[in-house]
Amino acid sequence: MQLAFFFRSVFGRRVAQAFLAALVWSNATSAMARQADIGYLDDFLASLNTYQAEFVQTQPDESTFSQHRSEGHFVLERPGLLKWVYESPTPQTIVVDGQNVWIWDKDLDQVTVQALNELERDFPLSWLLYDAPLTERFTIIAGSVKDGVHWFNLAPREGTFFQSLEIALDEKGRLVQLWMYQSSDNVTKVRFENIEQNQPVSMDQFQFEPPKGVDVLGLE
Repeated sequence: MQLAFFFRSVFGRRVAQAFLAALVWSNATSAMARQADIGYLDDFLASLNTYQAEFVQTQPDESTFSQHRSEGHFVLERPGLLKWVYESPTPQTIVVDGQNVWIWDKDLDQVTVQALNELERDFPLSWLLYDAPLTERFTIIAGSVKDGVHWFNLAPREGTFFQSLEIALDEKGRLVQLWMYQSSDNVTKVRFENIEQNQPVSMDQFQFEPPKGVDVLGLE
């Protein structure tokens, strides 16, 4: 199953009981490793205006006991605008237009829409959309610096769809990896490539119009 990383599972079923925020720190700091500075993460967020990259996502496939791989691209403009496109193996587009979240499943010929404020807490990238202090929503733990990559763990202060996030910033202050833990053995890993940070992006791509003839779920 593709993750629809942010929202598909949340649309399909609301979590009955929130996971306890657990610190699953796979990038454990060794005695010789330099500890990351939380100020490095703060600087990244303070300077972030736009972000675009290609991504490779892997996650456990429970049906085959293997790793499911997806590829696509991601564009962000602060505040509140995002587009996440799965190009393979199953096409899917997710657009956040500042108010609503749209998911277009091409294979199903179906669009789902829901208000962003109803999903924001469970959305693993909502911390990127706005400039509110991370400490309002997360307990932040600085991990190690390995090969110039700074690792941080974000544990939600309130129950969410995910237990914790791991974030990796490179030596240029760019987001290069994001890991989402739903449990200790269910980890979705996203690696970003060909990154362009704080470069102009087209605003048109954050405006979503359902294709003619598709079923639209969620609109009154």
